[in-house]
Amino acid sequence: MTRLEIPGWPEPPARLHFLGICGYAVSGLALALAELGYRVSGSDEDPYPPTTDLLRAAGIPYASRHSEGALTAFGRPDLVILGNQVQPGNPELAAALAAGLEVVSEAEAQGRLAASRPRAVVCGTHGKTTTSTLLAHMLEVAGMGPGFRLGATSRNFGVSVRLGGLERRSPFVFEGDEYTTSALDRRAKFLHWNPDYVGVLNLELDHPDLYPNLEAYRAPYLELVAGMPPSGRLLLRAGDPAVLELADAAGCPVTLVGGEEGEWRLQPLPRTLPEGQLLQVSGPSGLRLSMQLPLFGLHNAENALMALALAVALGADPSAAAGAAASFKGPGRRFEILGEAGGATVVDDYAHHPTKLRATVAAARQMAPGRQLILVHVPHTYSRTRALLPEYRDAFRGADVLILGPIEPARERHLEGSVSSEDVARLVEGPEVVLVRSAGEAVSAVLERVRPPALVVCCSVRGFDQVAERLLAALRDR
Repeated sequence: MTRLEIPGWPEPPARLHFLGICGYAVSGLALALAELGYRVSGSDEDPYPPTTDLLRAAGIPYASRHSEGALTAFGRPDLVILGNQVQPGNPELAAALAAGLEVVSEAEAQGRLAASRPRAVVCGTHGKTTTSTLLAHMLEVAGMGPGFRLGATSRNFGVSVRLGGLERRSPFVFEGDEYTTSALDRRAKFLHWNPDYVGVLNLELDHPDLYPNLEAYRAPYLELVAGMPPSGRLLLRAGDPAVLELADAAGCPVTLVGGEEGEWRLQPLPRTLPEGQLLQVSGPSGLRLSMQLPLFGLHNAENALMALALAVALGADPSAAAGAAASFKGPGRRFEILGEAGGATVVDDYAHHPTKLRATVAAARQMAPGRQLILVHVPHTYSRTRALLPEYRDAFRGADVLILGPIEPARERHLEGSVSSEDVARLVEGPEVVLVRSAGEAVSAVLERVRPPALVVCCSVRGFDQVAERLLAALRDR
């Protein structure tokens, strides 16, 4: 068993209690620490699969609601780890503070665990999950035994968090997150990680519940970059003015990735293959590499280029890192092909921002030209839907049918009624739009309209009551 020698961190078998344990990153950390011999428990007011399935399989007990009693239901904790979904005024959090227990955010805990290792943060509005997951896979294939903290389960590793080579100071990959750390700390999560390497993919307004405009959204990125050490390296995607402006805040070398001016470039543009894309990469000092990427979409080709550039910056052999792309399975629910039945292929996808939806439609058309394309989508949070409403007008253009379900409120149940999926439907141009009230209605609507050969892509943050799996089962039963 690995011994953790981190100042102020309890040793196994100390009891760790996680508030908001069903989040991807929080549950991933809980699973990783349980493997080290800690006694782990937790609670969550909104438990949902697949994390609930993983926790049960690992034998980690959790309460399905927050309460004062839940804090000690499985024993008095030595340390409480706080997820950012837990809201101010939470009774269990209040009980922990009143009892004088040490409370550490998930982001702070991850930062402590990786403090002595080379750290890389992959951030930006779109693509950071795929890019950070691919980077971790490249480092693994290159023999570097990385640790990582991802926002989804890696299908190559089967987990969202891995501590990696603690003894030999292997690199640690963070999927960057500009959202708040916790109810006790309003700073962006990635400000706790003190990275040596940062890759920024793009910058576009998101999380309007926190950031009223792009300038406010960029502020934590500027702070992140300004705090990098002189020995570090900042990698910026060329072609995005908001990203390139970050270079002025950096006190370390800057590398441009992509476009015509980047040190790392795609030359020529990717070639479509039956199972993905073939990338020809031009790198520093005349480096030439090929990457076979089992993902569709130009955005994924650009993500792979950033992952490769970061892997090489971290010390990976360029050929080994590029070759790793061919065996990349992707993160869970990022254009994940679940199966085919009745002449229709069913894909589960995480897209929820209009820009991500456009990229998903483009990837679907590249993968299956000429086939009927049906999208099943539920917008995520009232604040995002309201702030980005005009952008939904062309977000689904290229699809044949859009099945549109109710908005996922997540932490914004108190904002119900401020905007609705009906408002989105009135704006959408291009596909036939069908409004449904539930996943069951969505399955029925697809079955009524599907015309094989077809591709059905289900896009949501929380899976819309596992609509993709239910649809695939219905197609098989028909």
